[in-house]
Amino acid sequence: MDELTAFFDARTRAYDRQLWLERPALRTAARLAAPAPGERVVDIAAGTGGMAVALARRQRGLGSLVLVDAAPRMLARARRRLRGVYQSPQWLVADARAIPLPDASADLVSISYLLHLLDPHDASTVVNEAIRLMGPTGRLVVVVHGCPPGRIGAAYRRVWSARRRVSRDAVVGRGPMAGITQLLEHHGLSVVARRWVPGAYMSEVVVAQAISGERRRGTMEGRLQ
Repeated sequence: MDELTAFFDARTRAYDRQLWLERPALRTAARLAAPAPGERVVDIAAGTGGMAVALARRQRGLGSLVLVDAAPRMLARARRRLRGVYQSPQWLVADARAIPLPDASADLVSISYLLHLLDPHDASTVVNEAIRLMGPTGRLVVVVHGCPPGRIGAAYRRVWSARRRVSRDAVVGRGPMAGITQLLEHHGLSVVARRWVPGAYMSEVVVAQAISGERRRGTMEGRLQ
């Protein structure tokens, strides 16, 4: 178990206590992702199930829902959260950089509150894995602890760095992430929706798709209306 996984596996209850801070962004992500009836969903870095619950409540008729996390205790807590929300989710303890699922096995892939914790190489590897799972016609919804542009963003990063120095045992990762849209576009994805969600910390929600074109864009826009 690597250091990041061990951190969250040992702090499952503490993470759950702050999940309410993330729920507005997770609900926004579910709305923008607009899961359709029968779609296959893979939730990477599922944690204690916050994103999976938001997606399942948004679309009761999902075709399948697979929750992936490297921390077994996080998934154990997610099992309890999904009871009564989605009847038959699947559980997979696996590293987000190498998920043992077939290519194109999802119509929608979600990654919430993971990429900003990783170094650039690992973040890129996880995005590649998501692209492999979603195939040539799928889409990806990402939520990160984001960093606003300009002076506001610079000040925000300084505040976060100071907090990390004071609370080393409670704060992990590289801090707020700038450039998530650029990362996705670098991997050949087309960003179709993007929202900032303010709160105790800034969250950025991005939806991207594997193909571009007005027909696909129109389909996404129609779902969001």
